[in-house]
Amino acid sequence: MRMYTVIVSLASLILLASPTRADFWKDLRDAVEESVTDTAEDIAIGTAEQLIQNMIIKYSTRRTRSEKEVREEYEEEQGELPRFATATEYRTEILPGSLVAPGDDVRIRSYIEIIPGNTGEEARIEERLTIWDNENNSVALKDMTKEAGKESGGVFRGEFSFTLPEGLPQGLYPITTELLLNGEMSGDRKLQLQLVLQKRNSGAVVLLASNQDQ
Repeated sequence: MRMYTVIVSLASLILLASPTRADFWKDLRDAVEESVTDTAEDIAIGTAEQLIQNMIIKYSTRRTRSEKEVREEYEEEQGELPRFATATEYRTEILPGSLVAPGDDVRIRSYIEIIPGNTGEEARIEERLTIWDNENNSVALKDMTKEAGKESGGVFRGEFSFTLPEGLPQGLYPITTELLLNGEMSGDRKLQLQLVLQKRNSGAVVLLASNQDQ
């Protein structure tokens, strides 16, 4: 009986030391590490998504040039109006574009120029803002669409504004804006908001906002 136990023990040690068993434990370890990594990423995405979802985003718009002004200028340069209202310019920028402490406002300001069509019909002008996750850029954390104007043409200034929430994970957050004209996309811009926790000499934590328009 004692010899049988020794033989079984030796067989177990050989099995544990075998390449097949070694590969098994390696695969198991790799699977656990991958699972832990995926879980950590899911938690980070969940945290960012919850904070951004709860963040209040405001929108304001105003017309700075009339339909008559842009129509006359366009006709002088091009000779005649397009058949339907057309977006001829769409620009966006992040303000203030410098170091921003938690609690400060971030503004995304746009410039929209709409040339009226020769039919004289009103155009529904909208802007859509989307904030994407810093880890997985295919995950939209929040999006909203607001009406910038319902006019036949003119120049409009739109502005999304929000306050960066405490606890938002640091990283590069892509932001996209889209100009919609009568429900159809007429222009889009890509921005990047980079949040980096830094320690100043005073020990205060600050966020670095980087402004990039592509």
